[in-house]
Amino acid sequence: MAPDTSDAPPGIAPGGQPIVLPPDPARPIAPADFAALGAIAVVWGVNNLFAKIAVDAIPPLLTAGLRFAIVLGALAPFLRPPPGGFSREGWRLIAFVALLTGPLHFGLQYWGLALAHDLSPMVIAMQLWIPASVGFAAAWLGERAGPWRLAGVGAAFAGVVAMALDPVVFRQLGALALVGAAAASYGAGAVLVRHAPAMHPLTFQVWIAAFSCPALLLGSAVFETGQMQAMAAASWAVWGCVVFAALGSSVAASALMFRLVQKYAVARTTPFLFLSPIVGVGLGVAVLGDPLTWQFFLGAGLTLAGVALVALAERRAR
Repeated sequence: MAPDTSDAPPGIAPGGQPIVLPPDPARPIAPADFAALGAIAVVWGVNNLFAKIAVDAIPPLLTAGLRFAIVLGALAPFLRPPPGGFSREGWRLIAFVALLTGPLHFGLQYWGLALAHDLSPMVIAMQLWIPASVGFAAAWLGERAGPWRLAGVGAAFAGVVAMALDPVVFRQLGALALVGAAAASYGAGAVLVRHAPAMHPLTFQVWIAAFSCPALLLGSAVFETGQMQAMAAASWAVWGCVVFAALGSSVAASALMFRLVQKYAVARTTPFLFLSPIVGVGLGVAVLGDPLTWQFFLGAGLTLAGVALVALAERRAR
């Protein structure tokens, strides 16, 4: 669940999931793990392009529902409560986090991608979950943001505003707003997951899928039309994009990321994930022909710099 780290379970990037052994801050990153971090960033970057291809062929809520159906089937053995079971409050919290990071996040994001003409601005807007989580943590948990985090939040949102003033992006402002709202929803879930019952990230992922799949499919049945015709007309390439999103991004990359977080401090692994939006933007230009203007470069640069500042300040504080 976000980079499109929205694919990482909220407990991986923002924290909150148990780590079996404390990472050794002095341990050098092995060459194979360098390659793994790069592969994760590429997978999440490629997934942005594949998501756009999928929602252009299949209604967006249905696409998201199918993605979670595949995740649910693949991770069914992990569908179990944490040791000691869920309390009533634990169930409510799991359901709320699942709502924020599942149907709301992916429903809005895929809807926005379906409306968007260009992928690149949407990839940048997806990164807003990190600065958004700072605001939610301050509002809900009373956490003090600090000057560096506040500067990062301001730069990130200023970058999106600057990017939105680009005439090319302004014509798809509705799509940008939906993707930004999806990122904010994920940021809220990332804050709440810190208080969720401790469990393995893949268990958390499958619980999110269990809540999200029926909700998204029901939403598709109510708000979308032509689902059967779209699925029948979809090419093998489109179905491959849906399967890749579920198995490659939500399952394999997330599981690999958790293994690396167990070995190394999060502050050392997070910077690699900023390769993901670069990959996504590059593919948008190369494959979809997205136009790049100086306003886009200015806005994207400000946003990514702000996101990086918030992320690094967060890791340093921890």
